[in-house]
Amino acid sequence: MVATGSSPAVPRIPGLDKTPHLTNETIFDLDVAPRRLIVIGAGPIGCEIAQAQRRLGAEVTVLEAFTMMPKDDPELVDFVRRRMIADGVRILEGIKVTRVDGEAGRIAVAIEEGGAARSVEGSHLLLATGRRVNVADLNLEAAGVKYTAKGIEVDARLRSSNRRIYAVGDVAGGYQFTHMASYHAGIVIRNALFRLPAKVDHSAVPWVTFTEPELANVGLTEAEARKVHGDDISILRWPFHDNDRAQAERETEGLAKVVTTRKGRILGAAIVGAHAGELIQTWVLAIAKRLKLRDIAGIIAPYPTLGEVNKRVAGSFFTAKLFSPRTRRIVRFLYRLG
Repeated sequence: MVATGSSPAVPRIPGLDKTPHLTNETIFDLDVAPRRLIVIGAGPIGCEIAQAQRRLGAEVTVLEAFTMMPKDDPELVDFVRRRMIADGVRILEGIKVTRVDGEAGRIAVAIEEGGAARSVEGSHLLLATGRRVNVADLNLEAAGVKYTAKGIEVDARLRSSNRRIYAVGDVAGGYQFTHMASYHAGIVIRNALFRLPAKVDHSAVPWVTFTEPELANVGLTEAEARKVHGDDISILRWPFHDNDRAQAERETEGLAKVVTTRKGRILGAAIVGAHAGELIQTWVLAIAKRLKLRDIAGIIAPYPTLGEVNKRVAGSFFTAKLFSPRTRRIVRFLYRLG
């Protein structure tokens, strides 16, 4: 079984090879918070570390070529963006990094923004531009194992082109999460040791960005759902500020968003807010077990808990039908029957 993981990707930026820089692995070796930290990359890792370092006292500037956390729902990402800006993090999106220069304690990053060139200066530079799988120097060719820069090519049972060799985790390509490596390990154990034809199922893979507020997802985003189903979808929302527990704990900045078909089949869910990583697990189970919205809406949620958000957002699908003219006519008819 090949489980060599991945390493921080280092982009090709002129001057970077001669300029001291950090990654998400080496930044934790620092025993003093950076005075002025420049972060290249506004994905989950870049945002998590940027906010944490800002709260430790550093001045932080985040540079992103596209948009912040592009794989997440932009409506929910905006909650995280606003909080980070309120914390004092400077976020520059849609810019191009053209060069880096400097020495320890004095770093300069040349950027182009809106056609204008300028420089951003700091004491430390952090690269948060993704990860690359560790396949070099494994001599996989000698074992007849096919691979690319994205990882080892595997089938649904995580077998490589050499059926006696499996790959799990980051090196198998796809989702680069610790919990996916654990999931893959279970698949391989069933296949290799017990000869059970277990296959991976990526329909209900959750991922969480541990900023404050947390941002958690499972299944399709609204944009992804529209590509597949067009306008045949419904969008359900329930804000944290309507939840009594959130009000009591002053954590009202948040939103639960669920994407379904018009008939109510759950396609995906995203939650931004306090404990979003815990709350999303309801929707992971719902998608994995093909539960219906009425199953979630019908649970008894203890009061007062943040978990009521899930029940409320599911119940909102039925609100229009509950108060429709047809329903009112039925109620009036039944009332006349005594």
